[in-house]
Amino acid sequence: MIEIQNNKILLDGKELQFDNKIIEAAEYEGKVVIVFETDEDGGYDNVFCYTQDLQLLWRIKPAPVAIGGTARSPYVGVDIVEGNCRAIDFYGRRFKVNLENGEIISKDIVR
Repeated sequence: MIEIQNNKILLDGKELQFDNKIIEAAEYEGKVVIVFETDEDGGYDNVFCYTQDLQLLWRIKPAPVAIGGTARSPYVGVDIVEGNCRAIDFYGRRFKVNLENGEIISKDIVR
């Protein structure tokens, strides 16, 4: 079970503290996907995946123009449903993310 405390995450007795506040986290088959708050300077790629030992596996890749267009926005949420990781951006676009490497696979609109 994941517990979030501002910029700290607790997972199965392990604790890791980050520089930025955690917005949301999701766990699936030994992986923890975390969305962090960003600052005014951008930080669009604010989704990271860690092992259960909290070792960094990947940072989300920018969406290909063919999928996401040229507009970019920070991510505000993440969920994992039936093994599919989905990161939602500020514009209400939901991107399907490859859990192995952080690449964007597809997109739909949720708002």
